[in-house]
Amino acid sequence: MGSSCLSPKETSDTLIQSSIKKASHTTVKRMLLSFMAGAYIALGGQGFLVAYESPFIRAAVFPVGLMLIVLAGGELFTGNCLMTFGLIQKEITLKSYVKVLVQVFCGNLLGALAVAALLYFGGAYNNPVLAETVVNVAKAKISLSFVQVLSKGILCNILVSLGVWVSTTAKDATGKMLGCWFPVMLFVFCGYEHVVANMFFLPMGAILDSSVTLTQIVGNLIPSAIGNYIGGGIIVPVIYHQVYYR
Repeated sequence: MGSSCLSPKETSDTLIQSSIKKASHTTVKRMLLSFMAGAYIALGGQGFLVAYESPFIRAAVFPVGLMLIVLAGGELFTGNCLMTFGLIQKEITLKSYVKVLVQVFCGNLLGALAVAALLYFGGAYNNPVLAETVVNVAKAKISLSFVQVLSKGILCNILVSLGVWVSTTAKDATGKMLGCWFPVMLFVFCGYEHVVANMFFLPMGAILDSSVTLTQIVGNLIPSAIGNYIGGGIIVPVIYHQVYYR
């Protein structure tokens, strides 16, 4: 390929090196980066809610979260699922792999909850239309069955992980932003399930409507996390590892 981007094989090599770097972070650094990533996704989620009446615009706004993570720095659970490349190549240990994913998941949750709290106490949801929107979004998500959330989670993180892949392929900021935008826009437009986004939508809905319970929130986050892991941690890296390294 031209000098403006990496080849697919070069991209997968870069993702392996990235997994080594991610595994080498201190716990404090990892938690700070994952906190920021959760906050960025939540901010994208807020933009989604503000633009909710227009399906395309809300899908077009949400990817700003991944753009900020890629360009400013952040550790996102769904993107870090691609560390499977490094695990398969035995460049990182299973213990490090699991440790990173668990810590990043927790950090993402804290970041998303922090943004939800700031928006609530900042009065953003004094707007009855916005409040009704987030409650309806939350209720729609918790009404899905385990299998529905799981399936939508798989489809979601095939696209999100490919957004990370394409942004890694690009060598300039514009290419990285477009690489993030197209796949993430598509998953939002199609209504798939992203566990970190749900860490914002569901607690925000619960704050405003007590009928959204903690049990229901966990009942969504578990299958969405599993589905996201299958899509971005198994399907994409395992298949492309087989293609490029076997």
